[in-house]
Amino acid sequence: MTDQRTTAGWQPSPPFQHHLGVETVEAADGRALLRMPFKAEFGNRKGDVHGGVLATLVDLAMSQAIRSLKPDLAGLSTINMTINYLEPASGNMTVRGKAIKVGGSIGIAEATCETDDGLVVVQATGAFRMIRHK
Repeated sequence: MTDQRTTAGWQPSPPFQHHLGVETVEAADGRALLRMPFKAEFGNRKGDVHGGVLATLVDLAMSQAIRSLKPDLAGLSTINMTINYLEPASGNMTVRGKAIKVGGSIGIAEATCETDDGLVVVQATGAFRMIRHK
């Protein structure tokens, strides 16, 4: 079986990102900006954006911020994330990721997720293992 992380056709943004409709607006110089339009199926019982969707968004933003500094990587793997849900989230989401420290094998990043009206609904930090080509 072929390991897709090391094949030439491996894509830097995962298929799940495309499934959610998340657009990478920018990823450069240790920063990433992503946008996701709201879909009803992203809602929880109250109609707010489900926390799992928000966790995915900050994970994507942090990993893309790190990857913008290390474009030669085969991939990234989340080691851990700390997520603070600050407010109920509704509507379209904008996520900003920032690389804090990128070493030889581990990268640390932070991200915030906000609504169209600028309300910050999630703040997160994470550690990521950088996967090198073999």
